[in-house]
Amino acid sequence: MVRARGANALMGGAFETVYGTPPAELLRLPFVSSNLGEEQGLIEDDLLGMGRESQDPTDDVITNDGDVVVPVDSRLFGFWLKSMFGDPVTTASGAATADFVFTAQPADTSTITLAATVWTFVAGAPSGNQIQIGANLGATLAAAVVALNASGVAGIAAATYSAVGGTKLRIVFDTAGPTGNAYTVVASANSHATVATATLTGGTNAHVFTSGAASLPSMSLEVGLSDLAKYYMNFGCCSNTMKIALSRSGLLNATMSLICQGELAATATPADASEATASVFRFAQATGSIRKDGTELADIVSANLAASNNLDKVEVIRRDMRIAGADPAKFMASGDVTARFGDQTLYDAATARTPIDLSYGWVRDAHSLIFDMPRVFLPRTKRPITGPAGLQATFNWQASGQLAHAMTATLINDQAASLYA
Repeated sequence: MVRARGANALMGGAFETVYGTPPAELLRLPFVSSNLGEEQGLIEDDLLGMGRESQDPTDDVITNDGDVVVPVDSRLFGFWLKSMFGDPVTTASGAATADFVFTAQPADTSTITLAATVWTFVAGAPSGNQIQIGANLGATLAAAVVALNASGVAGIAAATYSAVGGTKLRIVFDTAGPTGNAYTVVASANSHATVATATLTGGTNAHVFTSGAASLPSMSLEVGLSDLAKYYMNFGCCSNTMKIALSRSGLLNATMSLICQGELAATATPADASEATASVFRFAQATGSIRKDGTELADIVSANLAASNNLDKVEVIRRDMRIAGADPAKFMASGDVTARFGDQTLYDAATARTPIDLSYGWVRDAHSLIFDMPRVFLPRTKRPITGPAGLQATFNWQASGQLAHAMTATLINDQAASLYA
């Protein structure tokens, strides 16, 4: 007997053009758990005069509310941020780079290949795509810099070249953004050069999501049980709340609470057999930090971050017994920070009753995710003593959007905005 297993479960998602209408193309989404799916309760019989035996119950309305727990990563988490905040403003941020690291002088006729163009080191007078080997490695790198920067080859002219530390040939793509990450780099063995990756890296876009949008997109999310060849499409899904817990170690996940309109009958094949995807580049709890007014806070034991669109279900009388929509109400951002006593920064801010700029963030290589709340109020809290161990207190903060967006999420990664379309 074939049994369904969570290890083989799949999820695909896409934003809807029309509320409640699943698109044809889906994006493969990694997830930790899901409890999406329609529910329909039963209304107990209330008739009298029919004897002591109860009559058949009556069907109640259909609901499809549930949570999806997803990894907080630098690429695909942007899909969930868009569901929570709406379309981001995307701009190019970082330029792609790479270093050839030389351990010795390159041998005569050895090569390096940049953007599919082969450059040859020669002992004699150079011509074309050749680099003259100098009296020492520093002279050779200087000659390489001159030759490469003067090249008229389109792929080579797209970057700038420099010598660093007497042993490195550095390549920096001229245009910021992920485009430069496609620039390839290869070194032959007798060039005595190595390069960490096969392409330039670090070309990034900054996707900025802000709270308070007048309208929010709806999604279709297909949950597939591939062991049983059963695929369940949830449609009209809107993100109501997002919760992220911070700790010293462990996996970093977000719980997205959704309100959906309904679910289609199971099919034997997925709605999109060739789902697009992007590799997961996950943030670790250990890379997290919390900042007050731009300065990292010390002695933070744990923290929580929560955002809510306070969706209002449009519960109307319909023959299909489903809701007509979920309208966003007032956006709210809140959370808590538990700190050891020793650093009085948060306690002093709470006592002063003045708002602070609070940010939660994670960084991995050139990728990062920062939640910024520019106007946060802290309550004055007790200082409980419960034993001989260190003393700590929890500050349950609230963010205000009175002067600016209550929350801004900036996701820096190597993806185009079209990934979240």
